[in-house]
Amino acid sequence: MGLKEFYTDSDGHSEPNPRFYRKGEKRLKFYQRRVSRKKKGKAVGHASRTSNRKKAINKLGRTHLKISRQRVGVACAKRIEHAKRLARCVIRSNDLVA
Repeated sequence: MGLKEFYTDSDGHSEPNPRFYRKGEKRLKFYQRRVSRKKKGKAVGHASRTSNRKKAINKLGRTHLKISRQRVGVACAKRIEHAKRLARCVIRSNDLVA
């Protein structure tokens, strides 16, 4: 579902659609495994276990945030920049763009 190619010109050259979530899935999987391997810790003692788990959860959360920002807010600017960059390349390589 969605765009397979970002654009295709008359020569048949196509530019793939940037897929931020698919690229970030590997990192998400890695950090999720790290969180799941940490022990939850008990009410008394084992402070290092809980702090290490908190650190792992924090890293996982930051990775989620980075991907969501790429897709929604910041990515909108990135997509526009990506589109402008591609448009410049097309215009430079051709005499006329209609």
